[in-house]
Amino acid sequence: MKDGSLYVHEDGSKRFIKEIVTCKKLKQSYEYEVSFKNMSSSENIWMPCSSSKMLEVDTHEAQRLGLLHPLAHWEIEKHFVDFGLKPEFVSHKTMRGLSGGQKVKIVLGAATWPHVLYQ
Repeated sequence: MKDGSLYVHEDGSKRFIKEIVTCKKLKQSYEYEVSFKNMSSSENIWMPCSSSKMLEVDTHEAQRLGLLHPLAHWEIEKHFVDFGLKPEFVSHKTMRGLSGGQKVKIVLGAATWPHVLYQ
């Protein structure tokens, strides 16, 4: 979602999202405080994370902050080389075909993948 995405408020008015101000954790979910362009902070609203608009905003914000990395095969291979795995083991073998030590390296590499660390 780009800055300025359209949101239709309950009263029927159209608002353009400016930014996510803050986030709060509820028991089983999250809510985001959203500010709108050309509106005061008193008109901010809380939106549940489950709404499709908020998922788009959340993804856009993560991309803006550099928290989402591409899943290109060369980047994945490069990451696992740091754990002692040859690129062909990462790209062309199934888990069944790996030795116990190689499986451990896969698990360690997956646990330290940037997507996992920053969520």
